Amino acid sequence: MKRQVFLFTVALAFILVFSQFSPAQDAFAQDITVLVDGSTLSFDTAPTMVNDRVLVPMRAIFEHLGAKVLWDGDTGTVTATKDGVTISLSIGKERAAVGDNIIYLDSPPILVNDRTLVPIRFVSEALGAKVDWNQNAYQVVINTGSSLSGALKLSGSTTVQPLAEKLAQVFMNNNPGVAITITGGGSGVGVQDAAEGKVNIGNVSRDLKDTDPAGLVSTTIAKDAVVVVVHPNNPVNALTKDQVKQIFTGQIINWKDVGGNDAPIIVNSRTAPSGTFDFFSETFMDTEQVVDTAKQHASNGLIRQAVASGENAIGFLSMGYVDSSVKAPDMDGVTATVENAISGTYQYVRPLNMVTVGQPTGLAQEFINFILSPAGQAIASEEYIAIK
Repeated sequence: MKRQVFLFTVALAFILVFSQFSPAQDAFAQDITVLVDGSTLSFDTAPTMVNDRVLVPMRAIFEHLGAKVLWDGDTGTVTATKDGVTISLSIGKERAAVGDNIIYLDSPPILVNDRTLVPIRFVSEALGAKVDWNQNAYQVVINTGSSLSGALKLSGSTTVQPLAEKLAQVFMNNNPGVAITITGGGSGVGVQDAAEGKVNIGNVSRDLKDTDPAGLVSTTIAKDAVVVVVHPNNPVNALTKDQVKQIFTGQIINWKDVGGNDAPIIVNSRTAPSGTFDFFSETFMDTEQVVDTAKQHASNGLIRQAVASGENAIGFLSMGYVDSSVKAPDMDGVTATVENAISGTYQYVRPLNMVTVGQPTGLAQEFINFILSPAGQAIASEEYIAIK
């Protein structure tokens, strides 16, 4: 009798447990549909959900998003490229790549019915699309941005400018109805133009100041390092922060005093308003004045040109502007590289911002959202430091 009671109790418990979980199982058994720009996609293997992430056959989604696909069966790796952005994923691997950036996936690609299924949100956003999830309809809604139209104007930092131009070109390729114009002038110009409504977005290579117009909102899109540069033929391969300060304040005037040739040092600096100059002044100069004899230049590009054309010249640049025409000596024993800037070993790092009046809205918001997406951050990471 006791045994019958026990068995009855166990059976009842199982019935109650499964009755509680059956609605959830039914929900996950629903068919998942995918819409791209309003059209429903068809798949030869049904989409599935793993760890609350929707996975779909990789070739179908990549081709619908306009990407070229390469499949390596030996390694189980798929590589897709669109508008200069390359992403790579491998079956069962949580590590994925967007350009040089490593991204960790909540749900890695899986193999179902000889088809590779990939996380749809990750791959879509990495290729510049916008993704939404309709829980009620069990539907993934993807917008490639082709419906966007309008014009954006940006001005300001010459450090942010080349990055913004690269990002704008990809964004316009994805959205033929959008036109973006970008001019320089320095961070101060970007702040003032945005505040006065002359541009939609001000490019600023510094944090906002208390003295800047009220009501501005700054969005960090990447980070950048400021480096001291000399001519490639200059034998000086290392400097200290104190030596840089003494050079730019005019206390050291000959290269022989820092291990170089017996030759006068030609100092090159930025004109105001410049975020690069503000950062250099605060971090290297302790806000002391640059020597009056310094040659003044209105942009990073002009300083690079001046240093590249004079063997005794010195200047400072955004790391993104450093190329073979100039040389960045080690600073306090640390080489100025993106890797060292990311790790914090190289300390002279600042934010690159886009400034709007209030929170960004409309087309400005769409552009900034793209910049902060995996695709945008992959572009940022080519010469600057991605923040995501």
